[in-house]
Amino acid sequence: MSGIRLLKNARLKNVPISQNDLYNFSSRYSLSIYSLDAICTFIPKNACSALRYSIAIANGFVKDLDDIKWIHSNNQTFIASQRECALAKYTFVVLRCPFTRVASCFIDKFVGRKLKFSDNEGKKISINFHDFLSIIKSQAKVDRDEHWRNQSDFLHFEKYDEYFSLESFSAAIKILNDKGLRVHDVREVVKHDSSGYERVEGDFSKTKDVDLKIMKDQGVIPSYKSLFGPEEIRLVNEIYADDIKLYKSHFGDDDLLF
Repeated sequence: MSGIRLLKNARLKNVPISQNDLYNFSSRYSLSIYSLDAICTFIPKNACSALRYSIAIANGFVKDLDDIKWIHSNNQTFIASQRECALAKYTFVVLRCPFTRVASCFIDKFVGRKLKFSDNEGKKISINFHDFLSIIKSQAKVDRDEHWRNQSDFLHFEKYDEYFSLESFSAAIKILNDKGLRVHDVREVVKHDSSGYERVEGDFSKTKDVDLKIMKDQGVIPSYKSLFGPEEIRLVNEIYADDIKLYKSHFGDDDLLF
């Protein structure tokens, strides 16, 4: 692309850019790939570990999978400058079906017991998937954890050269490899992926995380679809209306879970 790129959130507020919260939020997720003069906007739960590791390799900071923990201590290392963003020769972002993204987040972060919500007295509570969605709905967008914050908030550019979907990530890998960014598979190392588990069907929308953890420890997890009933579908349609619209605008609805 020739010319200057338009940054999506820069003009939302007539304030110094340092006080533009949404601009500064999205800027933290746009990483520079030095040799390509390219920018990758990464979104948590959308192959972000693979992308961040691949960029660290490409930028000469890590060597192999023995260094994988480095990326989690260096999320800010390759943040693109305003100049790099404006003059980037190539930009891309990976989007994901909003239904599977929030389901994956629940299975990974809560059934894995890495995160817990607290009640009004500060006591950790057990929740089910329906509870999780209800809590997200009660939160202001800006207060949501990055793992379930709306994907649209991460977009730093008005328009990207490539929009990839996680549902067709193999096609993205081929295109990025051809561009000069080798994408490395890190799923076996970071353990955020659920591909190693047996998926079972049923109705698990109201099953508590502690009970799902017992299943997970036995190598079994609910399918993403089994976490949803009509109420949960409605909640996701309300919470992530902008993300669903964004996803459909680039990929249609064939790969949406609902």
